[in-house]
Amino acid sequence: MVSDSELVERLQEVLRSSDLNTTTTAALRRRLEEDFGADLSHKKAFIREQVDLFLAEVAAKDEPEEPKEEEPEEAPVPKEEEGEGVEEEGEGEGEEEEEEEEEEEEEDGDSSGARKKQRGNDGKKRGGGFTKLCSLSPALQEFVGASELARTEVVKKLWAYIRENNLQDQNNRRKILPDERLRKIFNVNSIDMFQMNKALTKHIWPLNSEGPVSPDRSTPKEKPQKRDRNEGKKQKGGSSGAGSGLLVPLQLSDDLVKFIGTGESMLSRSDVVKKMWDYIKENNLQDPSDRRKIICDEKLKDLLGVETFTGFTVSKLLAPHFTKTK
Repeated sequence: MVSDSELVERLQEVLRSSDLNTTTTAALRRRLEEDFGADLSHKKAFIREQVDLFLAEVAAKDEPEEPKEEEPEEAPVPKEEEGEGVEEEGEGEGEEEEEEEEEEEEEDGDSSGARKKQRGNDGKKRGGGFTKLCSLSPALQEFVGASELARTEVVKKLWAYIRENNLQDQNNRRKILPDERLRKIFNVNSIDMFQMNKALTKHIWPLNSEGPVSPDRSTPKEKPQKRDRNEGKKQKGGSSGAGSGLLVPLQLSDDLVKFIGTGESMLSRSDVVKKMWDYIKENNLQDPSDRRKIICDEKLKDLLGVETFTGFTVSKLLAPHFTKTK
């Protein structure tokens, strides 16, 4: 019997050496099953949650890496979540059904996916990860001087410009004060780091598209040959071929869109979790005696329907707010 601690340790090792642009939770689970010689199908939800926590930790380290002095305590928070996750099995039951459907679709597409890779050897086009090459809006093209770039490259160029021109608020270095050039992109006089990343979604599009993805345009596209019973499942993920990536955007509920406040209706789970933790920390909602425990304010209580929760259960509580697209 594989213990949760052994599972988490090995999962993190595999994730660190994997391409997040093409890796799927189904592939990760199969790799773990091979490593441990055990059936881990009953651990789908647990693995999904651990992947979310890993991605949140990576993003927490990566985003402040541009201005390193900005968020000295960003990274430890997901680690606290992760530590608790080792102790609590099954907390993500609210997402288990969705995860099973997503993985089943991924597994069903393995044989055809292998042929696609042999034919085009272009896995990145199907991914939803950090390094996927994307089309840029005219405003962003003018700013970066290129028509196609990976999202990470866009973010790097933005941060280089922000630092070179001293556009961070000296009293709160998470806040950016756009100059004339940046205002052409964001249309605001101030914006924080998380809002900036969400606002970029309007300017970073799937390759060869003519605009940002909307729910109507993100219905099944790359897998039209899928059997009928999977049509609903593909739509549930909120995208087509990108549904196989770990960072695929999902359709958000109206309440969650209102809570986030950026106007974006599609975000990945990891982006939403990051946003939640940013809100929690900015409003000091962690219990001082046990920082894994969150004490909800009215806004968070209205969204999640609870007065307190532990950090690890945030994915479960958010599950109802990732809605199906029709």
